[in-house]
Amino acid sequence: MIADTVAKAVTARRPRTRYAVGFGARPLIFLRRALPDRAYDALVARAMGTPTGARR
Repeated sequence: MIADTVAKAVTARRPRTRYAVGFGARPLIFLRRALPDRAYDALVARAMGTPTGARR
């Protein structure tokens, strides 16, 4: 699935900026457009289990 999309992107005459591949790709693209940058970054950081930044 991912390899097919990469091959399509490499051979495309005008490749797109982003390709939605996998189960959660489309909702993440939607959230990226709908949320402010900081909110999206915090959501992704929380989902990955990484800290969102240094606390003072």
